[in-house]
Amino acid sequence: MLGAELARRGHVLVYGGAKIGLMGAVADAALSGGGAVRGVILQDFIDRGDVHHPGIEMESVDDMRARKAGLDGNGDAFITLAGGLGTLEEFAEMLSFRQLGFHHRPLVLLNTAGFFDSLLEWIDGAVTAGFVRAEHRDLLAVTDDPVRAVTLCEEGAGTEAPSKFHS
Repeated sequence: MLGAELARRGHVLVYGGAKIGLMGAVADAALSGGGAVRGVILQDFIDRGDVHHPGIEMESVDDMRARKAGLDGNGDAFITLAGGLGTLEEFAEMLSFRQLGFHHRPLVLLNTAGFFDSLLEWIDGAVTAGFVRAEHRDLLAVTDDPVRAVTLCEEGAGTEAPSKFHS
C-alpha cells in the first residue's frame, strides 16, 4: 500500500534498488501505480542479479557508505519499514543526523503490527534515563498506516511537499 500511495500522490520512491524483500514489494507497488522509482544499489548486488526492473533509474555504487549517501542525498523524507540490522542502522543514522541538525527532513516509523514497539520503548527509556532529550524523541513520527506515513512526511516538509521518499 505504501508504494501505491507514493505513486498516487506523485512522489518518487528512492530505495536500495533490489528486487527482493519488503522494499522490492514497495517498489513493485509504486511502479504498478505508475509511480517513479529510483534505486541506489551496490555493484555487487547488480553482479549477483539482485537489481530491480531494468526500467528503474539506478545508481550503482561500490560500497555501503556511498549507497547510504546516495539514499540520503536523494530523499526529501524517510519512512522506515520493518527490517533487519541494516534497517536499524540506517534509521538510527538518519535520526541522529536530525538530532544533530544535519538535516530537517521528516522521519516516520511505519510501525506495522507493532514491529517497532520494542525500539520505541528503548528510545523512551533512553529519554527517561537522560541519554536522549524528549525533544529529540519528538523528531520521530510513528504510525501504523502507510497512507498516514506519507501524509506525515508531507506535513513535516513545511510549505514545499517532498517529491522523493527514501524507504
